[in-house]
Amino acid sequence: MIEPRNSFVTTDTVRLHYLEWDPTGNCDESQVEGQGKDEIPIVLLHGLGATADTWRLVAQDLCHKHLIVAFDQRGHGTSEQPATGYDLATVAEDAIEGMAALGLGQVALVGHGWGARVALVMAARHPALVSHLILVDCPHVEPRHWPGMTRDRFIREVDAKHLYTARATFTEAMRQEMLGFWSPEVEAILLATVQELPDGRLEEYLHVNTQRQIRESLWDDRALAHYGKLTCPVLLIPAAGEPPPDGEFPERLEHTDEFATAKGYMAAQVAEVIQRCSVLWMPDTAHDIQLQHPRLLAQAIARFMEQPT
Repeated sequence: MIEPRNSFVTTDTVRLHYLEWDPTGNCDESQVEGQGKDEIPIVLLHGLGATADTWRLVAQDLCHKHLIVAFDQRGHGTSEQPATGYDLATVAEDAIEGMAALGLGQVALVGHGWGARVALVMAARHPALVSHLILVDCPHVEPRHWPGMTRDRFIREVDAKHLYTARATFTEAMRQEMLGFWSPEVEAILLATVQELPDGRLEEYLHVNTQRQIRESLWDDRALAHYGKLTCPVLLIPAAGEPPPDGEFPERLEHTDEFATAKGYMAAQVAEVIQRCSVLWMPDTAHDIQLQHPRLLAQAIARFMEQPT
């Protein structure tokens, strides 16, 4: 596996950890396709509770041609964990300022899950800086529209910070969740989301209070208002199948299949609002597409970036 450069960048407001794959430095010279330095860089934003490491498998198939930068967003991984500033706009500006500090101009922007919502805000606020936008299993379904959901319930539905008695306990719990695509590489990626305490236990980096602030922002944000502002080509990649034309939105959103169906309907809805939009439907796929189907995802991103801006 090609190892990225591991570093930090300090903006006016926060210190961010990031990984960088450079086609002119990190990758085998014989594998570099053309002049990588002339290609549009790709910035990758992880989902809630994850870290930049979640993109390691996808980056393997993209870094031969593109400069790749993946941030640990504030409050995640080894980036700074300030007490406040977890609304989508602030987190989006973190990435914009991080890009500027690294000397990046226009980029292709890829976000997963919550990170896709951050990417959406970035592209809506700074259209000149985003050449292509790829939203991987973005939660288009605003929680205010979930049947039976209230603001108080949504914000309070935060798990207590997980403590694992040992590394083996953590890896077994994760393995059970990802049986279909578990591997040593996936294990290493997930271990980047926890830190070892002096007594040998493992604790998640993401604090409970941080999760609550993020969920408050997700509730208050009007995601649907951002889609009409997008001017670049957009690729939606929902972990869902294309909804039938005569189908109906689920009456409840409690089980995995109900959420998958709802994600399909919402992706189809926002695709109609976006000026230049494509959809790659991925039914029977886990939320963590970047771990389950990294090569397929990388290929989709590469093909999409061939579209003119």
